[in-house]
Amino acid sequence: MAVTETGTTQRATVAIRAFRPEDYPAIVEISNLLLPDHPRSVEETRFEDEQFTRGNFFLRRFVAVDSSGEIVGSLSFNQMPWAFHPDRYAVWGGVRPGSQRKGVGESLYTVLMDELEDRKAVAARTWVRESTGETTAWLARRGFRELHRSWGSRLDVAAFDATRFSEHARVPAGIEVVTLEDEMAVDPGRIRAVYEMDNELSADVPRVDPYTSPPFEMFRDFALSGPQALPAACFLAKDGDRYVGVSSLERVESQDTLHVGFTGVRRECRGRGIAMHLKLRAIGYAKRHGYRWITTGNSSLNAPMLGINTKLGFAKETVWLVMGKDLGGA
Repeated sequence: MAVTETGTTQRATVAIRAFRPEDYPAIVEISNLLLPDHPRSVEETRFEDEQFTRGNFFLRRFVAVDSSGEIVGSLSFNQMPWAFHPDRYAVWGGVRPGSQRKGVGESLYTVLMDELEDRKAVAARTWVRESTGETTAWLARRGFRELHRSWGSRLDVAAFDATRFSEHARVPAGIEVVTLEDEMAVDPGRIRAVYEMDNELSADVPRVDPYTSPPFEMFRDFALSGPQALPAACFLAKDGDRYVGVSSLERVESQDTLHVGFTGVRRECRGRGIAMHLKLRAIGYAKRHGYRWITTGNSSLNAPMLGINTKLGFAKETVWLVMGKDLGGA
């Protein structure tokens, strides 16, 4: 959510209408203006929407159009495949910087509340940067409260000195490290076992709402063919034929940056240095391919992973807040 309405002085005349496919460039532009450190592409946004549709997850978008026909605001709300409840929705709204403080956000919010009431929603969730205090206050006045927080961090790949971690350079005893790209070349059916491991590991990640497994097809497509997919930078730890750990990198719109998709190790294999070794493999990939930065996000409650990232040199930059509003007594 990235609306700012404090100090509204002159209300804009806007019409709220349903999203159309030709609106993708405008809503992506608004998102990138508001969140320049998290750039998106039209291709990425369209792909995600298509995945929601194929997975039978509800997703709806609206846009705010001013008197000149320009799209000045965007709203989306959807069910959450990774924390599914049929009546709980993730929400995102944004207003073009030059059109803020004119009531556009309030108009979008009114439509949102009407839509959620029609769908008998029980809860809404949104994500904001702590530094955007006006947005946080705007949400608080409308009944949203902080539920959880996480750190956004960045590693300077060019300055990273791998020799500082020579004790972790050797593969842990009894473990083989492969890439998802390698495994698919041997047997495309192995993606099913990777999916099953991912579900087990994801259940241990601190979160607001209980983890639920997305459809296998959705996981497969995001991992192998989506705009962010980078199978050659998805490092898997194997104990015999069993996958026991993963650390993956994803493409982002910024050409000099990769993002950590997920890092985790099965409970019974933790404490053996597997996660650290996999992270070093991922950093090595980024360095070999000329990337300058790796970004990641970690729950403030996930002390072990925060510790690994701090040791590696990830610098904390942004605090993200999960804010929620209960609807109907959830």
